[in-house]
Amino acid sequence: MNMWILVETEVGPTRINTNAICAYQKPKEQPNNGESLLIYTSDNTLFDVNKNCENIIQILDNHFDISNL
Repeated sequence: MNMWILVETEVGPTRINTNAICAYQKPKEQPNNGESLLIYTSDNTLFDVNKNCENIIQILDNHFDISNL
């Protein structure tokens, strides 16, 4: 399935094809750092998502079916 997600990064709204995602990570929260989500893609691009992280994680978890991990 060819699915895209729309995320908000420091440079603005960014669309990422889920087929290109290799990994995603929610770093441990640091005081005064705000929420963050790191998305790594197959071409070694790193996106730092800074808004709506929990909803994006839910979408990605459902898309990649992490229930068998």
